[in-house]
Amino acid sequence: MKQTLQTSIWSFRDIRLVLPARALSYAGDSIAMIALMLRVSDGHGPAAVTALLLAFAVPTVVMIPFAGRIVDGFDSRTVLVWSGLLQVVAGVGLAFVHDLVNTLALVCVLQIGQAVAGPAWGALIPRIVGEELVGRTTGTSQALIGVATFAGSAAGGVLVGWVGSRGALLVDAGTFLALVVIAQLVRTRRRPEPGAARERGGVSAGLRAIFGDGILKILVPALWMFVVAGEAVNVVEVFLITGELGLGPALYGAAGAATGAGAIFGAWYSGRLNGDRARAVGVVVGMAAIGGSSVLMGLAGNLVTLLIGATTIGVGSGMLNAATSSLVVTRSAEAVRGRVIAALNGTIRSFSILAMLLGGLAGALLGPRGTFVTCGAACVVAAAIVGALVARSKDESKDSELEALSH
Repeated sequence: MKQTLQTSIWSFRDIRLVLPARALSYAGDSIAMIALMLRVSDGHGPAAVTALLLAFAVPTVVMIPFAGRIVDGFDSRTVLVWSGLLQVVAGVGLAFVHDLVNTLALVCVLQIGQAVAGPAWGALIPRIVGEELVGRTTGTSQALIGVATFAGSAAGGVLVGWVGSRGALLVDAGTFLALVVIAQLVRTRRRPEPGAARERGGVSAGLRAIFGDGILKILVPALWMFVVAGEAVNVVEVFLITGELGLGPALYGAAGAATGAGAIFGAWYSGRLNGDRARAVGVVVGMAAIGGSSVLMGLAGNLVTLLIGATTIGVGSGMLNAATSSLVVTRSAEAVRGRVIAALNGTIRSFSILAMLLGGLAGALLGPRGTFVTCGAACVVAAAIVGALVARSKDESKDSELEALSH
């Protein structure tokens, strides 16, 4: 164990290929999102923008029964190459279409590829580094992705202004092509074990694994509810900053940058947490930080308070996401790991869609400040309840061990 803890994740050749390539792909996605938002908003109303956001979210939900079965049922290199090529084709197609219908259709194709590729990479990484280094690798990966997403968002508008939306979207397609090449170069393979009994079911197998685990059965349903309250504020954030506080677009961007910077630190710090219990506490602390900071932003009367809240939300989000990912990977059986990750991703996307709808309703009824304060308070209460349940599960675990020893 001591030797494992002293091992750098960068000593693994495949990790040196995979993590930078995945981060580059996320930078391309940010560039594409900027380009598509500008394209769709130009000449179309808010309904078209909502349709675009749904096109990014819905395929992940629809693919829940299939994505995990594909990932667990076939050679990882085959899955990653073909899903990557599908994304390359969709990315190139998006560069050469301009009407709304074809744009939305190709975004759906792009996200179908992502619904498979995401769990495939997530399930392969433990094979590369070993179970003990999953937490550190996940934290580092998400920190790199945070940096790349931040850089991509900053570069997106510049690229669109320089080479147009077509050029920006071709850059995104190029990052997917780079991932296809990396998938071919990675030596580590994940294959179904010959002759091994297969766990039947797609989403059902993933959910059975989640609800069969003492910690995940607490944290994952709590995360679903948390997403509804925590992401609802995203709908009204722009109105809080530009309307209630009277700050301009530049300072709205500054708040987003502060959140992104905080998320990078939170993901990095999560990678330093050792053990499942510490990561479970990290999830609870992340929830509480997001909730408390949302209340702070809702009550903010100046830019400094706003930026403190935005940064802390980012720290909590980065810690929450990285710790949850590590727990789900390390506490699920290798044979169903793809289905567990796909089930988690798809169900969270489902609740994200619900959060968008409820956020608009809450904004109309409570206003931006009321939405932030109410949702933030709900998140703090949820964090307290989840923390108590996690602590109780620890006590029960100890009681079971003592009972076993006594017998």
